[in-house]
Amino acid sequence: MGVTFGFVSLCTTLTAVACAQFEKLQAAILDIRQEHITPYHGQEDEQVHTAADCDLQATLNACIRHHQEIIAYMQQLEDALNVGLCGHFLILLATMCFAAFSLVTNWGDYADMSQGVVIYLFFSGDVLLICWLGTQLTQHAESVRDAAFGCDWVGTPVPFQRCLMFFIATANKEFKLTAG
Repeated sequence: MGVTFGFVSLCTTLTAVACAQFEKLQAAILDIRQEHITPYHGQEDEQVHTAADCDLQATLNACIRHHQEIIAYMQQLEDALNVGLCGHFLILLATMCFAAFSLVTNWGDYADMSQGVVIYLFFSGDVLLICWLGTQLTQHAESVRDAAFGCDWVGTPVPFQRCLMFFIATANKEFKLTAG
C-alpha cells in the first residue's frame, strides 16, 4: 500500500508542479500588453522602435525561456517516470484482474464478492487518477499554445511576430506522459 500511495503522490506532485508552471506561463503570455505603433509621415513601410517594443520583445523572450524550461522539466519527468509508471500500471492491472477473477469465482458468496469489488474499485481509482493527471498536463500545455495563438500580434514589430510564430510552433508539439 505504501508504494501505491507513495508513487501516486509523487506523480501527483510532479505533475502539479508542471501544471502550475504552465498556468504561470499562460498568465504571462496573456499579460503581454502591446502598443500598436503608428508610422511617422513619410515612413509608412517602417515601424518606429520604441521602448515599448523592447519591453514587449523582452517579455516574449522571458516567456520563451520559461517555456523551454518547462519543456525540459517535462522531458525529465517523462524520462524519470516512464519505467516506474509502466511497472505501476502492470501491478495495478494484474491486481484488478485477480480481483475480477476472485469476484467471478466467488459468485454467490457476498462477503468475498464485496471484497473483490472493493479491491477492484480501489485500484481502478488509482489508474483513473494517473490518467486524469496526464490529461491535465496535456490540457495545460495546450492552453499555453492557445494563449500564444490568441495574442494580439497585429501591428507589432516583425521580430516580435517571428518570435511569436516560433513560440507557437514549439508549443504545437504535443507532449504525452507515457508508461513504458
